[in-house]
Amino acid sequence: MKPISINRGTRYHASPKFTKPISKKLKGGGCPIGTVPIRRLTKEDLIRERLASRIMPLEYYTPGTHNAVLRTRANSNKKFLGAGAALSVHNPHVDGRQYSAAKVKIQNGPDSIEAGWRVDPLLYGDTHTRFFIRLDAGQSHCFNTRCPGFVLVRSDEALDSILYNVSVPGGPIFYIQTYIDRQDGDDYTEVGFWPKRIFTGLGDLANHVEWGGETFGPPGSSTPPMGGGYYPIGTTKFDAYFSLVTVLNEYGQTVDVDNTEVFSDNHKLYKVVDRGNVGGYFGHYFVYGGSGGKSTQV
Repeated sequence: MKPISINRGTRYHASPKFTKPISKKLKGGGCPIGTVPIRRLTKEDLIRERLASRIMPLEYYTPGTHNAVLRTRANSNKKFLGAGAALSVHNPHVDGRQYSAAKVKIQNGPDSIEAGWRVDPLLYGDTHTRFFIRLDAGQSHCFNTRCPGFVLVRSDEALDSILYNVSVPGGPIFYIQTYIDRQDGDDYTEVGFWPKRIFTGLGDLANHVEWGGETFGPPGSSTPPMGGGYYPIGTTKFDAYFSLVTVLNEYGQTVDVDNTEVFSDNHKLYKVVDRGNVGGYFGHYFVYGGSGGKSTQV
């Protein structure tokens, strides 16, 4: 996991004046050498996480779940070592068992890894925006450091840290950069890693990647806002967005992803608009979002 910067291929450092990167590093330099930060868990936390893992969808058709994403096409026949993007950070309003998230996801068959931010009171017991990772592999379906086999290697970053700086329409816009990368060496500069032995599908390379928003509302109820909380109007100064959308191809090269499609399972609630590769600060980017509402399939 590389949540701060993309280190392979082209280096992206410059940003427009109205955007600001977020650092998730702990104050004071982090934990002592040889230790890593793990959030203290209560019995209530474990109960909430168990419930959240049960409703966390594995497929788009899970009742109550909605997605608005850019994704690789199913017929691309391409494989990927990783994927990444810069995600604008927001704090959409959620209630009860609702959640709203933005993530980068790589997948092969039943195995998938996600990373990004989410607002999820069922999982965390609050409505803060937090960084998260999610693993689905074999019998493991879990978040953050509770995933069996996950090895946390950074002493100065917490996986489920609160992102206090959230974007405001018109600016400032805050973002994080997240990259999921398969490596075979021992260069442990990442936040953490999963050993290959715990995977089946992702024991090979990923064959599907997606970037975008996801929401959930219990069936029969309303769904929460996604991204900035409204239909995108077409500008990164107001809309929720993913920029520098890239993949790590099977040869280990960081490249602009091609042969993609936009997908929204409910266009009345959520929308995604792909702007393609515009170069400069944003590279390949898209905007997305929606206000949510009654979850009626269209």
